[in-house]
Amino acid sequence: MSCWKKVALGCALFAGMTAAASAQTFTTLAQFGLQYIGFSSFIQGRDGNLYGTAVAYSGGSVLKITPTGTITVLHNFCAQGCRDGSIPGGSLVLGTDGNFYGLAGGGITTNPCAYYGCGIVYRITPAGVYTVLHYFNGSDGNVPSGLVEGSDKNFYGTTTFGGSGSCDIGCGTIFKMTAAGVVTPLHSFNESDGFLPTGLVQGADGDLYGTTRWGGQYALNVACEEFGAYGCGTVFKITTSGAFTLLHSFDVRADGAEPYVPVAQANDGTFYGTTFVGRGWYSNGTVFSITSTGVFTTVYNFVGTATYQTVGLFPASDGNLYGTTTCDGEGLIYSISQSGAFTSVYAAGCEFGSYAGGVFQATNGVFYGVYSLEGQNGVGELYSLDVGLDPFVTFVLPVGRPGQTAQILGQGLTGTTSVTFNGVAATKFSVVSDTYMTAVVPAGTSTGPVVITTPTGTLTSNVSFRISK
Repeated sequence: MSCWKKVALGCALFAGMTAAASAQTFTTLAQFGLQYIGFSSFIQGRDGNLYGTAVAYSGGSVLKITPTGTITVLHNFCAQGCRDGSIPGGSLVLGTDGNFYGLAGGGITTNPCAYYGCGIVYRITPAGVYTVLHYFNGSDGNVPSGLVEGSDKNFYGTTTFGGSGSCDIGCGTIFKMTAAGVVTPLHSFNESDGFLPTGLVQGADGDLYGTTRWGGQYALNVACEEFGAYGCGTVFKITTSGAFTLLHSFDVRADGAEPYVPVAQANDGTFYGTTFVGRGWYSNGTVFSITSTGVFTTVYNFVGTATYQTVGLFPASDGNLYGTTTCDGEGLIYSISQSGAFTSVYAAGCEFGSYAGGVFQATNGVFYGVYSLEGQNGVGELYSLDVGLDPFVTFVLPVGRPGQTAQILGQGLTGTTSVTFNGVAATKFSVVSDTYMTAVVPAGTSTGPVVITTPTGTLTSNVSFRISK
């Protein structure tokens, strides 16, 4: 039976192949079918399983994977031009309703989208029930590139092209969408403030932050002639009501250029990201930080074998940020501290990041990711990396007011005896399963960690739960 048929049947593949070194264990959990050529970053569902998307020559799939590597295909996309979606893009989002939301090509085949369609937003249940929520039409966006659920329970995202900007086919948009699929455009990029937006993240202040791969203030004959007239890229923020602020325009001479993915916010409130090209063309990408007011710092310049940053950073429970690199012959999983201390965590002769999502930490403390086209038989593989970090809890949305219900993801939650929000006990909580529970935010608490007491010990949240007004 072929690898593809085994994946389609949801069988566990190729467990084992473990390499351990100084308190770390790298395990290849499964191989994917030959058709899969690229993957998103995976996320954790309420059931403790991992969910993500894969691109295939035939279109692609939505996948569910257990932490031990058993793969189930929840939905298959067609190759191109399909009204119900073709070729998934970006990571899934776990909604507060327990369903997953995602983006794909295809959709309505009208101008300016021609045969292929401008793209869609879809919802899929953990059981695989699939629904198209919105068809983009060009004016509200073309080729969706990122999605996030906001603290107001609306969804916010970007499209790579489309809108009313100055580029030939539109410079991209930022949009707002209700859970029912009603879309409101918030911003059209105009090249000077960005071109090719890559997605969004909601900051602790409630604003949305993102990057554009091109565009900005440094254009042709200044620094970024390799990118034509479009500039080196930008970092921006936008309020949920649509007030847009350009925070930084990349100058390849000083900053690097082309951020492929959105920024991530660390516990200190600072945002961190990566660029594809390094400073002055003399390195192979950078890690940068930027504050909510636009104070920009190059944290690390990649040199030597670590090349071209095509994926972003994941803020882990130890306070460091983890990422992956591609290279000619050796890929790296690395960590970087908020002060810029770089550590090569694991090195292997494979391409971790070229057509794969970044590394993701589940609540068992273990990192998971996919590298593509460099596994056995030239196919992508799912891996785990255990560096000895403790289990923790996290949130579907890390924000709420007293009296509202917080949704908590974890491991070993059965038998929980107490939940505290920054030291204040919750008087009402409910354990739904061993990996998911809810708790009512208590009166008198403030922003801070959530601590859960279970029969086997305590679990602390990896991020602070923010008390909103």
